[in-house]
Amino acid sequence: MRRIAVAVLVAFACATPSVSADERRGGDDHRAAVVPAVNLAGNSGGELLGDWYFRNLSLPADRSPFGGSADLCLDLGRHGKVLSPAGGIDRGGFIEMTCTVKVGRPVLLVETSADCSSAEEPPFFGEDAFEQRRCVLDFLRGLDITSITVSVDGAPPVDIHRPRFLAVSPQRQVVFPPNPVFGATPGPATYVAAGWIAEIRGMKKGEHVVRATLNVVLDGAPATFPFIVHFNVVGGGRHDD
Repeated sequence: MRRIAVAVLVAFACATPSVSADERRGGDDHRAAVVPAVNLAGNSGGELLGDWYFRNLSLPADRSPFGGSADLCLDLGRHGKVLSPAGGIDRGGFIEMTCTVKVGRPVLLVETSADCSSAEEPPFFGEDAFEQRRCVLDFLRGLDITSITVSVDGAPPVDIHRPRFLAVSPQRQVVFPPNPVFGATPGPATYVAAGWIAEIRGMKKGEHVVRATLNVVLDGAPATFPFIVHFNVVGGGRHDD
């Protein structure tokens, strides 16, 4: 369950990847849009996912969203230009948090995700980059996911449980601290992360609500895990990022 409830990353960038009609819902002059995370401030989705995991895995369990109720609005990517919320997963399946972001700043939303590393126990152990990539993708494929929907300000939800929203990080190095998350062995390690991520594009100045919902079958019964992020979008000048 720690992998199922792990995360949400919202991204809001200058890149303009092609999007299908249903991914464009809410993307008119008045609503933000949910689109694949292709290039956010010069970072690929996989690179940002790896950075997002690095930030969370580096923290001791009592300070990491992966270890409990800590909520972090993370600065990711080159020069920290991308904002990404990471909500504590130990809340009975319901997570709600708030982030402040300047207009035009990239914001990345990571929904269901996982990692495999050289410091964790099976089934999340991988000795090298190949094993870690295979391990994490096998785990995600084994989940019985019905949908992963994302909606901005009440717009029709977009199901991001599709290949174009799936990102895989390059292998990264991390030092697990004392009292590490996931029962990892403290010390230097390597890992690969994968998960479904999305960019939230077009949030204007003011308050916005992003609702992401994982719908999955566990032990033969449907289960729902909501993640709600309240964004306070400020500024608006061309140099606000």
